[in-house]
Amino acid sequence: MFFKRIKKAVAVTLSVLMVAGVLQTVPAAQKTAEAGTNDKTFKVLSLNVAGLPAILSSSNPAQNTKQMSALLNNYDIVSVQEDFAYHKDLVSQVTLPYQTKHSGTVPVGDGMNIISRFPIYLETRYKWEDSYGFITNGADQMTPKGILFTSIEIEPGYFIDVYNLHTDADCDEGSLAARRSNMNQLARLIQERSVGHAVIVIGDTNSRYTRAEDNFESAVLETCGLRDPWVDLKCNGIAPADGEALFNYDNPNSSGHEVVDKIWYRSGKNVQLEAVFYALLDKEFTDAEGKQLSDHYPITATFSYTLNETVKTSDTYGGGGGTGFSFLEEMHGDLPDKVTISTGTRLDSVSMTYGNTVAFAGGNGGTKQEYVFADGEYITSMTVSKAKKSLFGTYRISYIRLETNFGNVIEGGTYKSGDSMTFTAPQGYAIAGFQGHAEDEIDRLGCIYLLVK
Repeated sequence: MFFKRIKKAVAVTLSVLMVAGVLQTVPAAQKTAEAGTNDKTFKVLSLNVAGLPAILSSSNPAQNTKQMSALLNNYDIVSVQEDFAYHKDLVSQVTLPYQTKHSGTVPVGDGMNIISRFPIYLETRYKWEDSYGFITNGADQMTPKGILFTSIEIEPGYFIDVYNLHTDADCDEGSLAARRSNMNQLARLIQERSVGHAVIVIGDTNSRYTRAEDNFESAVLETCGLRDPWVDLKCNGIAPADGEALFNYDNPNSSGHEVVDKIWYRSGKNVQLEAVFYALLDKEFTDAEGKQLSDHYPITATFSYTLNETVKTSDTYGGGGGTGFSFLEEMHGDLPDKVTISTGTRLDSVSMTYGNTVAFAGGNGGTKQEYVFADGEYITSMTVSKAKKSLFGTYRISYIRLETNFGNVIEGGTYKSGDSMTFTAPQGYAIAGFQGHAEDEIDRLGCIYLLVK
């Protein structure tokens, strides 16, 4: 696996590690040729802003937060933690056009937000299943810390799943166990929500490679195929072994200085990512006397991205329940031979057949309809409606209508509401797969578009 912890002084090259893991190295020139477009870049920033109410903060947020605000505009995607009592100050000079909705101060808010130059979709917050310590041991139970999930559209039809997180703090046994649980929960969420998608995980992990009791390498990096720009660019691809924490304040941008704030990433089916720059910012976020504006150093990475023009994706539409799914892995670059929907009062399930492979999402209810495509036939548009299953329930997909380039229609469901959306394949593309959220029914649905050859 890519990030297997190295316990002995064995020089293993980064390329060998990647071949053994989930990711594979493709020369940049080859990636560009395959995608048919030039590489582009964007910059991300992670910053714990120390925005607890002044009585609880270890920084001076009343004075410092406003000074951070304008500096955030130098980055394309900004991930902040401990954004509690001084949120208005933090965004007072921000010109980036997209922000997640502030969840509030202590004790109701989780302190996490995303500010972005790119459109933000599907903002979802998850509280950690396990935390430890109310007043002492990190005081993690004072707020609903966890994960902030967003899907960010860097160009039309190309999304990156961005996970902002703030894990359980401290190093007592209860906190260590809680943090290991946090990492397991993060990995499950990535595996459920981000099948086939490019991913960036960014935030305050309270974890270190050198701390044997932390599990993020095996639980998250290996399991989800994620890379670390600090390891790649500062440590020659070799993660530090267990031992004493690495503090080198004379050279904080070296392999000898590790911080708990992390940026991890991987490529997806239609967005290739490569970290080309990483830095700990020990000079930029300072006051007139050169003192840090927070009790954490900000970290930044610049990503080069290449788009695979054969595959695009849409946003999704519907409710907030269910588990994430995507047909990206099953498609293998092929148009489907058959589409199947099962409907009753709502849309129970959807599936597509690609040769001998069947991609399926949803439950077992409803009446099944199968449609086999003629030669040269494919879906060009999808209309879906949403309705609540019960008065206090979440929205689910209540109606679906698929239309092909031959003018044929496949539809089902019983409630065609004004709450509906139509997805139309871009010129030259077909709707070749589905993505969204589902359990016993389809909660949320969107499209995967494939270039028609």
